[in-house]
Amino acid sequence: MKKVYKNRDEEAVSPVIATILMVAITVVLAAVLYVMVIGMGGGSASTPAGSWNSVAPESQTTAKVVFGAFTVDVKPLDLKIFVSVNESATGSITIPSNTGTAPQTCTWTDGPAGAAVTYFDYSPAGGTVNAGDYLSFTGLRAGTVYTLEVFHVPTEATVSMTGVNGQFTTP
Repeated sequence: MKKVYKNRDEEAVSPVIATILMVAITVVLAAVLYVMVIGMGGGSASTPAGSWNSVAPESQTTAKVVFGAFTVDVKPLDLKIFVSVNESATGSITIPSNTGTAPQTCTWTDGPAGAAVTYFDYSPAGGTVNAGDYLSFTGLRAGTVYTLEVFHVPTEATVSMTGVNGQFTTP
């Protein structure tokens, strides 16, 4: 009987080295997948800060609220303004998208009867709320305290507003 000898050049990788290679490939693939998933999430968004340039009544029934700068670009639809009348919550104001022509009528949900808000965009082509943009309030009640609180919808958090106080009293 003739013995057949294996040629060393035709042998495969040892089982230990094969196992190490499979584990290494799995770890690399898991790391790549993790980086891809985190990248798709866009990271965590932070709430912008902003300011008021002016918050003042113009008459017994009208007021003008002028925005200052924000720390990042903020779209009008990303903001909701909660209004308190005489320290009692009275609904919220939604600014429409400013892709159209200014001025634009805002939606004042649960606002006082007869009251309305219009948004004036200083630079409508930009698509963001900028310093100089303002809200014009009409149909307000005389001798009433109005307090404004800005809410950032995407982060579901209140925007820290500096500058003048976000409160006015109609004469």
